[in-house]
Amino acid sequence: MLKKEMLMRKHGKRILFFLLAAFFAVNIWVFMLGQNETLNIAEFEIGSDKIENPVTIVQLSDLHEKSFGKDNAGLFAAVRSVQPDLIVITGDIIYNSYTDSPNFPYMETLAKNCVQTAPSFFITGNHDRYHPQAVKEAFAKNGVTVLDGKVTSFNVGDTVLSIGGIDDPDIDPDSISGIDFNGRENFCLLLAHRPGAFEDYARAGADLVLAGHTHGGQVRLPWTKAIFYADGGFFPEYSDGLYTKDGAAMVISMGLGSSVIPFRLFARPEITVTRLLPAAAGS
Repeated sequence: MLKKEMLMRKHGKRILFFLLAAFFAVNIWVFMLGQNETLNIAEFEIGSDKIENPVTIVQLSDLHEKSFGKDNAGLFAAVRSVQPDLIVITGDIIYNSYTDSPNFPYMETLAKNCVQTAPSFFITGNHDRYHPQAVKEAFAKNGVTVLDGKVTSFNVGDTVLSIGGIDDPDIDPDSISGIDFNGRENFCLLLAHRPGAFEDYARAGADLVLAGHTHGGQVRLPWTKAIFYADGGFFPEYSDGLYTKDGAAMVISMGLGSSVIPFRLFARPEITVTRLLPAAAGS
């Protein structure tokens, strides 16, 4: 009888252990699902006397072929809820630039979703460097304006924007040389995948830079900025969010996908929304 009770207790402890292990495994799975599949909308406001009426910009960055639902339906439901005046895509569409050929159906669907929502603009990132022309053509032929060392004008109501964009330096290290906003009276927006050259962007006369690349560190501790990213090193100067320098502002998106490590931790996928406001209304 005693032996039977001891076996039952031992068996009960095993069952309890497996139940607790299953409970924690399910909770970790739910947590990681939230960290990687739940979209965050990060919002910023920039005031300027060059802005006549509010302008809403949605930035999509570092997708790395990530999808939120079929044909990115979940992503674009969130984008449309913001009612953007324009969409900018700041590079790194391809997941693994070293081995993958371009995923044309993914890029073309993304481009179509963008232009059906708002006028859209695209620049390359470092992961796009082995197939830059193919990536650009996939967006251009579906109505997205590709900016690679060029500046174009775009009107939203009475506000005129000068929008410039540069190729990633791994594709064209001299792309920034084609951008000079100095002397322009209208608001100057620069799209640049990497944030590290902020001083050069400010020197080129940009009022606002929209950048990506960092993934916000992708894996980090709670309530911290990036601990590390490849060309930023440990505790980098630029992580995510809003920065200012020499009269220019820069917003860095944490992006949407992942690379190298196939998940995010405390750096949720992010749609970045920047609202340009007349000076009296903005910060």
